[in-house]
Amino acid sequence: MQSANHDHQLRAVLKAHLAPRVGEKDLLVDELLLAWGAVRADVALVNGTLEAFEIKAGKDTLKRLPAQVEAYDAIFEYAWLVTTADHLPEARAVLPTWWGILVAKEGPAGLSLAQARTAKPNKKRQGEHLVRLLWRDEVLSKLEALGLLKGLKSKPKLVLYESLAAAMPIGELGVYVRECLKARPGWRA
Repeated sequence: MQSANHDHQLRAVLKAHLAPRVGEKDLLVDELLLAWGAVRADVALVNGTLEAFEIKAGKDTLKRLPAQVEAYDAIFEYAWLVTTADHLPEARAVLPTWWGILVAKEGPAGLSLAQARTAKPNKKRQGEHLVRLLWRDEVLSKLEALGLLKGLKSKPKLVLYESLAAAMPIGELGVYVRECLKARPGWRA
């Protein structure tokens, strides 16, 4: 019987769990960098939404979870904790109510995931953080399409990010970010 003590064990079960939801034009990304690389989303699903999965296996601690929650809250439309039953009490105390929880269960057929709480839409996303998932040329392209590129082309990335985040409502920005991530040829984070 397979245990859920290590990240790679839960990651494999999670990917199998997500497989029916991943279409040909969708993207499943391991270790997506957030917050200038200070935080990584263990797995991100980019389809009609931007969804994140944080894995906390049996041998993990939840010490970094508050910082991870803060980074996820700024970017993702939906977020999930994938964990073991042992971590549930502490996790529930840390996680916002909009986060979903998937719990590893060991059975005769091996590990599976059971939903302990459904993820709800995140109302805290911030354009200035979401836009940082874009590459410079993607930001420049959108600013040009919006007629806002004049005087910005040679500016630092931070100025470009701020300009684009201010120019687009969060919903439209989210659509654009998802389109860019999925359009990158052969891209894997």
